[in-house]
Amino acid sequence: MKVLYLDCFSGISGDMLLAALIDLGVPLSVFEEVIAQLGIPVEIKGTAVYKKGIRASRAVLAEQAGQPVERSYHQLQEIVTRSSLPPQISTKVEGALLRLAQAEAEAHGVEVEKVHFHELGGLDTLVDLAGAFAGVSYLGVEQVCASPLPLARGTIMTQHGLLPLPTPATLNLLKGAPTYGVSIEGELVTPTGAVLVTTLAGSFGPPPAARWEKFGYGAGTKELPQPNLLRLWLGESLAHKEDRDLPALAFDQDLVLVLETQVDDVNPEFLPYLRMQLEKEGAIDVAFIPTMMKKGRPGIIVSILSPPDRLSSLARILFRESTAIGLRWYQAGRIKLFRTSVEVETPFGSIPVKLGYALRPDGSREYLNLAPEYEACARRALETGRSIKEVYRAALKAADGLEPPAE
Repeated sequence: MKVLYLDCFSGISGDMLLAALIDLGVPLSVFEEVIAQLGIPVEIKGTAVYKKGIRASRAVLAEQAGQPVERSYHQLQEIVTRSSLPPQISTKVEGALLRLAQAEAEAHGVEVEKVHFHELGGLDTLVDLAGAFAGVSYLGVEQVCASPLPLARGTIMTQHGLLPLPTPATLNLLKGAPTYGVSIEGELVTPTGAVLVTTLAGSFGPPPAARWEKFGYGAGTKELPQPNLLRLWLGESLAHKEDRDLPALAFDQDLVLVLETQVDDVNPEFLPYLRMQLEKEGAIDVAFIPTMMKKGRPGIIVSILSPPDRLSSLARILFRESTAIGLRWYQAGRIKLFRTSVEVETPFGSIPVKLGYALRPDGSREYLNLAPEYEACARRALETGRSIKEVYRAALKAADGLEPPAE
């Protein structure tokens, strides 16, 4: 089974995806045919460029003179409806275009009918969408995965004025997708890039198990401190057939730091205080793990889960409040269930229950875990004089078969 991995280390836009597909080996004629099927006055060219010493392709779209500077959502939908695009492509384009319009409408507080597209009068959006879907189809790809998406800060001038980055429409399109912040100013993920990656990718995370055969690099127009490239990996999946038959699920993901040190001479009475200070400074979690150190001495591994921006402050507390004189740290990825909660009624009173879920490719939820809130169970047990086990079991029973909250 052919698998395509979207390595979005510098973000993603429509033209970067087209360029990466060209670099991967999709002939320019595939995109020219898409333009002809759409019946629009646009030309596409592919050129070779270099970004920080890496050779890549760039896709350049040019519109014939005398075209409108903007088109409404319905005007673009009408172009797709009249086109001769294959049904499997036109259906995806219509769906993605609707999501784009809905995201813009929500961001600016207008009806979908009043949304307008400005770049090349909106025609470049059609080429980006139809070209991407046609290019992936040409490669015979059956599974698409993507990396978590980097989000930068700053502002961008638009037809609506100066907007913060990521733009509100982009954020609307990335609901449920794993992202992480980077210290770069500029637009890394565009609305078109956001709708394409969330439409194409069945899952987000590290590259899946595969035998990789080809790689393609698509260049963005901006100059960044790092190579402004989208990298595509094309290969043959190594997943077992029974795994491939399961629907791909998207999980919540992020990046954290792990700080660790080993001590054999700390007063154990000080450890709860150390944990309290670390958590107060922003540590996500703190664990004390028994270990055997040099010379057969029993010791403790202090393991701290930290947000990416708390390394120095947490290290300072660790050195100040323990006998550690050094630590090791490294970056780690986390895969998590998305979370929500509901209140359930029990003979002991109402108790909140946490629900963990993943997202199916169609955006619906698959609930995989549930757990009553401990503090609420303990409070009810004290109030009623019953054991916490009874209260916990009652909450689980009440939650069994519960209708999940509206999505």
